Amino acid sequence: MIKFKRFRYILLTSILTIGILEITTAKAFADTLTTSTYTVKSGDSLSVIAQEHGESLNDLMKANNKWNDLIFVGQILNVSTKSNPNTQKAVQNEGSAYLKNQVEQEEIRNSIEVTSNPILEYASNFLGVPYVWGGTSPVGFDCSGFTQYVFLHFGVTLPRVSQDQQNVGELISRANLQPGDLVFFGTPAHHVGIYVGNDKMIDAPHTGAVIRIQSLNSDFTYGRRIRLKKVESNTILRKSMC
Repeated sequence: MIKFKRFRYILLTSILTIGILEITTAKAFADTLTTSTYTVKSGDSLSVIAQEHGESLNDLMKANNKWNDLIFVGQILNVSTKSNPNTQKAVQNEGSAYLKNQVEQEEIRNSIEVTSNPILEYASNFLGVPYVWGGTSPVGFDCSGFTQYVFLHFGVTLPRVSQDQQNVGELISRANLQPGDLVFFGTPAHHVGIYVGNDKMIDAPHTGAVIRIQSLNSDFTYGRRIRLKKVESNTILRKSMC
């Protein structure tokens, strides 16, 4: 099992690397097709403008339907933006950051899966599911919809919203947190996640994000330990606020 997960990790890294290269190439190519305008200033010439924008004099003339090099102050020319030397580097950095994040998430996921904690093993299946306000199913979760869905899988029915979930189970301090405990933020709670260890949690963070593993927020309040009852299939519950 561990060998298989290591193989999956290597495979994921390779696929993501190829994907990033494709994204980088596509964005860089798209950048070469982007044009903008330039207003001629005193002392300008077509050859100088072409050089400054990294294109040939012939291409600049074609882009402006010109058959000679005469220009005048205030004239607006179409110029290429492909000369931007930082564009591809910026895209590559963006891709590298994305790749690093995905690899880190996979490493954490692997560490969860080799544990004997059933809550985390089940919760990790939903990494990457988008945050949806009021969401209570794998189509999209909000924070408490996610925790409710996970625990219902084990026969535990939690209240729908985080401020009510905050009153269920055994109160746990930060120093005594164990993987699988619920972690709450604010009083009354405005957010909830599931503790995975090492000051990290798996949660549905906010609009525009996906279920992921991240550090506990600074406004962590306390944890709650829920005793599992049984394993059973869960159902999609009504939608409400987080």
